Amino acid sequence: MNIQWPQIIMALVYMAALVVIGLVMSRRIKSSDDYWVGGRSVGPISTAISYCAAYYSTVAIVGAVPLYYMYGIGYHALETIGCIFFTGVIIFIFVGVRMRAISERVGAVSLPGFLANRFDCNLIRLLGGLVIAFMAIPYAVSVLKGIADAMTAIAGIPYVVGVFALALVALFYLVSSGYWGVATTDLIQGITIAVAVFVLAAVGVVKAGGVTNIFTTINQQDPSLLTMPGPLSWAQIFSYAWVWALIAFGQPQLTTKFMGLKDGRTMKTVIRASVIWMFIFAVANMLVAGSARVIYGGAISENMDLLAPQMALDVGGIGISGIFLCGAIAAGLSTLVALVLTSSSAVCKDIVEDYASIKKGSKSNLDSVKFSRIVTAIIFVVSIALAIRPWDFVWSMSTMAAGAMGSAFTAPMILGLYWKRATKEGCIASVVGGCLVAVVWYLLGLTDVIHSFVPGTLAGFVLMIVVSLMTKPMNKEKLELFFN
Repeated sequence: MNIQWPQIIMALVYMAALVVIGLVMSRRIKSSDDYWVGGRSVGPISTAISYCAAYYSTVAIVGAVPLYYMYGIGYHALETIGCIFFTGVIIFIFVGVRMRAISERVGAVSLPGFLANRFDCNLIRLLGGLVIAFMAIPYAVSVLKGIADAMTAIAGIPYVVGVFALALVALFYLVSSGYWGVATTDLIQGITIAVAVFVLAAVGVVKAGGVTNIFTTINQQDPSLLTMPGPLSWAQIFSYAWVWALIAFGQPQLTTKFMGLKDGRTMKTVIRASVIWMFIFAVANMLVAGSARVIYGGAISENMDLLAPQMALDVGGIGISGIFLCGAIAAGLSTLVALVLTSSSAVCKDIVEDYASIKKGSKSNLDSVKFSRIVTAIIFVVSIALAIRPWDFVWSMSTMAAGAMGSAFTAPMILGLYWKRATKEGCIASVVGGCLVAVVWYLLGLTDVIHSFVPGTLAGFVLMIVVSLMTKPMNKEKLELFFN
């Protein structure tokens, strides 16, 4: 493919703006709390859009369109309902409010730190940090590869050049400004993602002859695409669509967004902004897929991931394809930096700084912010190396990473917030057992039956309840910090 210089220039200008924002926001970094959670001073709109941008990665803006194209409106509607209800409303009400208040009360800036304080157990900090460190990095590598592939498809940018360019931009504004830079750039990235998909949808609908013609054509091609559950079974719908809504509850790169919110009382604003953004994104994505069925006659290609980028080139020309490229970059970068920041906090804050200090019985003499930046830079170097020459086992790990992290943390977090009888032994069993079940399920190739998150999380809940009931209850005074 020939290099598309106009689209490249648009992407370079966009990425340069992100670097400038990172440089400006770096002035706000005065402490480790500023670096990890923005000094708990991030506004509700920024929190909402940052959360959405991190949740909807390149997979959503590039990979979701082919799924809607092949499985139809029924699949899309059920996925949208699940995502908005669970990921845009329930998680904020039942997790966000309490986590924001309690994390400040106990000084937690990460999910392992939160659980370690809740169960008064330093080992949980280490175990949680290790799970995140091992799973978040390959997950980040897969996201980095996905953006670079999109840049190659849309603008003809060589893959290795794309990897380096993206990683260096993300490295600069993340290392310099931490969570402040992430939250601020994510606000811009979220708007960019929504605009990119909305513009492509508008052009696609016009090219396809209008919404009525889209539905008429789809009905002629395959009437099942307009029904529920469409060509899939209900079990497949749950595994493909709703699991990704439920899995957010145990994703540390998402739940820690609540800790940076300025005021927990503004959570209603966060919910409104999240729901509006998700709805616009979902409807626009479906219109892109529907338009594509008319434009391409319902044909199935060998690489369906190129459907949306190719459509942007075919119907939008330089301008639309350039905007879509910026949207794909925004979707990937927002998730990439969230994962790297989470992995960095696991290594630096949870394992080295907090766990080691408590183990030794003395406070660490490290310059926390400087050390955080060094660790973040090292993780980026590792990610670049793995993305340029990916090993097979890295891609296997990246595929199961979300399921493993979700299985490790969902039960401990939910029961830790709402069940006083939960104990540290139960939490340890849940983190280890849930993660292991998800990994083994994936390695046995059983994800075709149902996503590894489901058996892993069920195992986590069972282990936490059973082991907690078999062990000594926690000290009531300690529980007052969490349940008062």
